[in-house]
Amino acid sequence: MSLKRNNKGFTFVELLIAVFILAVAIGGVLLLYVTSMISSQLAWDMTVATSHAEYVLEEAQRSDSIGSILVMNWEEWAVDQGLNTLPGETIDIIFSEPSSNLLDMQVTVNWTRKLRSHGVTFITKVAK
Repeated sequence: MSLKRNNKGFTFVELLIAVFILAVAIGGVLLLYVTSMISSQLAWDMTVATSHAEYVLEEAQRSDSIGSILVMNWEEWAVDQGLNTLPGETIDIIFSEPSSNLLDMQVTVNWTRKLRSHGVTFITKVAK
């Protein structure tokens, strides 16, 4: 008497291999999603920081003295203007030669997000 085996369906090993391949594919897609979200947040932060630096440059251009620019609290000024401030945002202004030209300066906007420091710097060069 011979027993016939009915081989319908998958074996357990085949099922484990299929689940492993599916898990690797889903993991790759999730990694891509998380990376794109982080990149999107950084791009947004860079846009906000760039606009803050431009606002500061425009406000400094309207100012009549270097002293008023240096003593101004730019972080507080940004909040008063209703700008979206970044977490831990600081704004620094440095003049290359304060006695020569009021518009020859450097504006740096720094911020910290998720324990990482970022920054954007604008440097103006005025030709005489």
